Amino acid sequence: MSALANTSSTNQFKHTLTGNKPLSAMVSDISVTTRIDYNLRFTKQAVLVVANAAEQYSQLASQFLVSLSNSQAEENTKQINVAFVSASTKLNDIQIRCRLIEQLFVNTLFDPEQSLAVSILKFAKQHGEAISIVVDHAQALSLQVNYELSQLVSLAKKQKLTINVVLFGLIESAQKLTSNKSLFKNKMVIIDASTGQVLSFEDKKIQLEKSQPALTLWQKGGLCVVLLVLLAILVWGYQLLSEEFNKQSTKSNSLPVTIGGNDMVLQSVSSPEQTVRLMKKKEKNTDINSFIDTNSMSDATSEEINKAILALPIANQYKQVAAKANDVLKALSLVNDYDELQAADSSSHDNSYSQADNESNADKVIVNKRDIELVNKAEINSNYYQNQAVVHEQGYVIQIAGFTDNNLWQRFIKQHGPENLYSYQKLLADKGFIVVTSKVYSNKTRARAAIKSLPASLGVRKPWLKDISSVINEINTFKG
Repeated sequence: MSALANTSSTNQFKHTLTGNKPLSAMVSDISVTTRIDYNLRFTKQAVLVVANAAEQYSQLASQFLVSLSNSQAEENTKQINVAFVSASTKLNDIQIRCRLIEQLFVNTLFDPEQSLAVSILKFAKQHGEAISIVVDHAQALSLQVNYELSQLVSLAKKQKLTINVVLFGLIESAQKLTSNKSLFKNKMVIIDASTGQVLSFEDKKIQLEKSQPALTLWQKGGLCVVLLVLLAILVWGYQLLSEEFNKQSTKSNSLPVTIGGNDMVLQSVSSPEQTVRLMKKKEKNTDINSFIDTNSMSDATSEEINKAILALPIANQYKQVAAKANDVLKALSLVNDYDELQAADSSSHDNSYSQADNESNADKVIVNKRDIELVNKAEINSNYYQNQAVVHEQGYVIQIAGFTDNNLWQRFIKQHGPENLYSYQKLLADKGFIVVTSKVYSNKTRARAAIKSLPASLGVRKPWLKDISSVINEINTFKG
């Protein structure tokens, strides 16, 4: 049944609207109605009238219905099929479609799930009537229904059918369209109910205000924790970089210098001038070593002595370092060895010239450092093991040979003198027994490695390892 079936009630409603309202107040209403009619005739688009209050747009909706009845009464040429729906949030899309189609096409079967742009357009072609759809409270319509109504007007325009759609609602309904303006561009016209002006989709009046959501207490706490963790990581990284930089600075400020055959490190070289000075000292110290021939103990000339004396103060300029306990013990053992060496050297030196013609080249007089060390090793020196036991408590020696005959022992030592051999005495079957060993190694691993490096003449004797404590016990037993 059409909404214009009862025209008398509509005229009475019009009289109620206009009779209780002054003419000056109706000017804006008339301008809005005129604007609606203009857009329906010439733009052929759906119209949405928006207002700030429900009373304002509802009055305009009633007035538009009255204007439809008046135009139909004046023309009397063409029947206008009108459908009016007051939308509500309680009505879903299917219910809205049913109410519109039932008003427009009575006793007609239709699919309520089908789009309005399809179903109404199909029935409009069959009946050939002009159709006007008016919806009040358009803010309650879903975006889907709004799109179907605007699509319906657009398709009807292309097929030259008269289908008008006018929606009345709050500004919220226009804001819903602006958020999806790509769907409604050139299909929907928005008119301001207070001024009658057409509003564009970019108008600030109908734009949604983008409000930033406030952070919750948990979110603020989590953000603070993240910031603290980042700060801690930055501080930790800065400390690591500072330590690495200090290490590199320490290494770069240290220069290795060789003095007397020993490597030393001079710290805190802060300028190129100091570096040059240290290099000059190193060169002068090298000159000192060049005058000392470790392989020959020949008499030095007066020129060499003078050069050595001039160069000695340079070596004394280096920083003195306190000696360690191990260094003191080693020095004491060297002093004892040196005293015994002097005694052996003096006794052998007196008889060297008388025996020189009768001995071979292998029995020549000891005149160099190498021969002095040979004589040192040809003596039984128990102090060496005792001193080394203090330095290397877990030390080991390589036992190479043993002799009961003193002559055989001395011949063996002279034959293998350069091999760094040492000797001590112990008791064996209540008799003195001379044991020949290597030097003392700091641990068992180094001693094992040294066995592999022995020459073949010593390796055939199948040497074995002995810890330094066993050696000390055997020495003490012999002395006792």
